[in-house]
Amino acid sequence: MTVIKDIRIYRSTIDNIDCNPLPKDFKNKELHCIIHRIVMKLREHNFVLGDFDHLFINLTTCSVENEIALAKRSIDKYHTWYRYYDAEINQEFFDMLETPQCIQFVIEIVERVLQKYFCSQQFDTQHMRSCFSEAITQGENMLMKFKKKKSATNTAIIYLRYMNNERYFPLLRVYDKNNNLLLEKDLPETFELNAFGEIQLSKKKVTI
Repeated sequence: MTVIKDIRIYRSTIDNIDCNPLPKDFKNKELHCIIHRIVMKLREHNFVLGDFDHLFINLTTCSVENEIALAKRSIDKYHTWYRYYDAEINQEFFDMLETPQCIQFVIEIVERVLQKYFCSQQFDTQHMRSCFSEAITQGENMLMKFKKKKSATNTAIIYLRYMNNERYFPLLRVYDKNNNLLLEKDLPETFELNAFGEIQLSKKKVTI
């Protein structure tokens, strides 16, 4: 069981050659940011999909049994880290996918897929909805606990914020043993998180 890493949204529509063509990505920056924050919050709470960690949801005008189902193309013995799920939509919805008007409906589809196939006693629907709510309502201000280091006297935590420019804006906080805030510092914005390795913490110093 691996913790979720990504949810990606694709689309496909019926054509004259193939009634179930390969999914294609599309541009909707606002939707991408919201989905990414939802994944960040789910990841912070150790939400698992099973034996894979990338969920690809394909919005399609093709017929899908029960409207949402595991795609036949999903099982790939060479790339076992992802699965495709198809979600049936109408042509009007399909035509909206690069506009802000689609966002709420796509988020609802993502929630339905997770509820139907991946919620469990350990991570129930209510818990999942709270993650969605926090990601959506807080937007750029949402904090994801990314790394933590605890010493005998202090605790250092790096939080991540995901900005609308698709960059991470990390925040460092240091607390004493009574949970009083000793230090709060913004770290440089970044596309990548590789620079944030081990946290070294002493009584008077924190090094990343």
